[in-house]
Amino acid sequence: MSSTEGRQSPPPETQTDAQLKSAPGTGQGLDDTPKNKGQANTDQLQNLSSNPKGPLDDAVKEKTDGPPKA
Repeated sequence: MSSTEGRQSPPPETQTDAQLKSAPGTGQGLDDTPKNKGQANTDQLQNLSSNPKGPLDDAVKEKTDGPPKA
């Protein structure tokens, strides 16, 4: 495994002038945090049940709630 794995920048002493003097990225394309983030989160959580029913819950109930065996 090499010490510069992946697409890392070269050490500062070996960088070209273009790398050293270029401006940092603008962050274009990043999502801005909505101003009403708290309201959006509560709206999403409003209709969730605290413990949703699983896909096999009905089958388990049928098998375990059968008539008692004597």
